[in-house]
Amino acid sequence: MVQNVDTTRTEPRSPSQRRLAVLWAAAIIALALHNAEEWLLGMTGWVAAHPWLPGQFLHGDQRQFGLALVIVTAAVLAIGVIAVTTRAKWSAETLVCVAYALIINAGSHLVISAVSWSLMPGVISGVLILLPLGLIIVRALPPVRWSTSAVVTTAIAAVAVVVGSLLIAAALAPIISVL
Repeated sequence: MVQNVDTTRTEPRSPSQRRLAVLWAAAIIALALHNAEEWLLGMTGWVAAHPWLPGQFLHGDQRQFGLALVIVTAAVLAIGVIAVTTRAKWSAETLVCVAYALIINAGSHLVISAVSWSLMPGVISGVLILLPLGLIIVRALPPVRWSTSAVVTTAIAAVAVVVGSLLIAAALAPIISVL
């Protein structure tokens, strides 16, 4: 007798802690490299040269923007370290959300570069590092259970980290320049 096995209903296996740690480290390193490209290639000057872009006031000067990039990288590093060291149940799902944010970031650099007819700082690392790594992470880990609240929470968290870091950098810039 032949028995049919339904393979479409298998539960995704939880990733090993080692795999999660490696993927978290890769995502953090990729973000740091991407942020370094944005800073080294002068994102603030590029944004200033394209006045039709929204959010001009958020980027500030190059030092302020550099501080914001450090804050974003440190925030993702802190989340990754907490996730890995505590073996948090939310680690894999959070990393998949971070991966989607990396993919969207890379895509936005690509679209804005195409629309502006100039390479936006961050587009090279976005296409060569963030996009492929984001896709690898999404494929390597169990899928996120997307619901309206999960999508809204992820979007709000991503925007809050970016805008929050820019606002914190703006507030700290005068203090740091005195030191």
